[in-house]
Amino acid sequence: MPTFDLPNLSPDAKPEFTDARSCAAWLQTVPLVNAAVSHGLLLAQVEALNRFGLAPAERLRILELLTEPAAFVQAEHAKKFAGKPVPLAQAEREAFGSVTAFWDALSQGYQRCLNAIAEGDSELSGQTALACQRALWCTGQSMAVHFKAAQEIGGGDWRLLHRLYAMAENRRVHQEELADPVQRTRRTSCLQTYAGTLLVHLANESSEQSAKRLAVVAKWLERWASKVGIGNEPPASELGIPRLVVDLASECGPTHATLSGESVRFLALDEIARSIRSRVALLRKGETPEALGLGEDLSPPSAEQLLLVVHRRWCEEFKPRASGRRTSVAPAQVCTGLHAMHYFISGKPFRQPGEARELSQAQREEIATFGRIATRQDDEHSQLQGFVLEDWAVRDESLGGLRMERPAEGGPGRFVQQQLVAVRPSDAKSFMLGVMRWLSVSQDLELRAGVQVLPGVPQPIAIRPTGLNVVSEKYVQALMLPAVAVLQSPITLILPAGWYRPRRVIEVYSDKVERILLTGLVERGTDFERVSFGAP
Repeated sequence: MPTFDLPNLSPDAKPEFTDARSCAAWLQTVPLVNAAVSHGLLLAQVEALNRFGLAPAERLRILELLTEPAAFVQAEHAKKFAGKPVPLAQAEREAFGSVTAFWDALSQGYQRCLNAIAEGDSELSGQTALACQRALWCTGQSMAVHFKAAQEIGGGDWRLLHRLYAMAENRRVHQEELADPVQRTRRTSCLQTYAGTLLVHLANESSEQSAKRLAVVAKWLERWASKVGIGNEPPASELGIPRLVVDLASECGPTHATLSGESVRFLALDEIARSIRSRVALLRKGETPEALGLGEDLSPPSAEQLLLVVHRRWCEEFKPRASGRRTSVAPAQVCTGLHAMHYFISGKPFRQPGEARELSQAQREEIATFGRIATRQDDEHSQLQGFVLEDWAVRDESLGGLRMERPAEGGPGRFVQQQLVAVRPSDAKSFMLGVMRWLSVSQDLELRAGVQVLPGVPQPIAIRPTGLNVVSEKYVQALMLPAVAVLQSPITLILPAGWYRPRRVIEVYSDKVERILLTGLVERGTDFERVSFGAP
């Protein structure tokens, strides 16, 4: 088997340690609690070690000492960018780059050991499973970092992951159990590490999961990956689980598509499907997520929802969309924030209802000449308020959604999942509202998004609280979505986040003032609440 392509050894490489004993002593001097400092120190030493000529068995012993502290500082350093709005800010992107560089460097250290094994090094006899599993683990951790930051994974990462597993399989060590690199009392294997990485990716297909939910799924798979089988032949599923396959010669992850060939492997998922279904049933009977080993941070409804999501992604046939998707490449304008949306949808600056407005001499002259105030006044207002229309492109669309892209120079906005946006395609007269369901950033920094369109043409309104001091309360911007009978969508309001309370009475101003009763929360996003209402 060809060896792995690694950095050349250099006489200029001078790591602080050259054996396991001096490495252990050096680690005692590293301030692990200061992740910013210790991360840089560890990364520099691993990179130097990769270019330093060293006996393979000693290299493996050193790497084994580094895995636990590396995992700790990597997790701390990743907090700088995990789950942050995308595209990442410059400092966040630098942190992301250093974390992935560290995982790649650690993986390369183990790959150098694998090269020695492939060349017949006798001192590493019996260590193939260990070196393979650790390299798989590092590569999988690097891919997981991409998921947490909504960054797309390159084909090279998939090639390396598949190649490492293929090596373990060819040497018949893929099922050999050994200590976990961090939780030494837990047992793992190359097969479990590989299967866990594949399933985390599938759980995050289309980048729809938040960093927090992905972390929960990854914890589940630390135990559940042992329930997954991987083989050359399609498994006989008692539960009717559709085939999930992966091509070891490809540059992509697992798929439910039909594949064939010597490099294709089939995942057996009956046991993990039974485990998920059993937990869903027990949650519905009143068991707690903690009692079922699902963690302490999830409510029963959240745990059930996430279980159903991963079951659908792993164990169910892909279902085509109910409505067809039309491919197109059309420019579109996008804005965010209720204040900006209100301004661009209404076409004028927001003013308190009933507030008298003194016209300037220039505005009086414009009314006398044109019958209205020239639009440049409002353009200036949008600039003063910081309202921005970004340039995006609609790549394809369906009745309920858009797949959109924004080039690196398309706008300054940063986005999060479940964020409200207003979109106006070039062939549309008005804006539509949508919610960011998934986000990803390509390797050339192009932002990609899936937008679920909310039914109805939005109408600008103003709202304020009611109560004893209602006269002193100020109106704020909000939007109304009319009923759409054909979609069975009722009339709803789009309010700022935090406004909804059950049976709250608020005042709405559109073409008249009226009081309404908030009757239900239809949807809650990161920066809005969509609510139903009725007469008070």
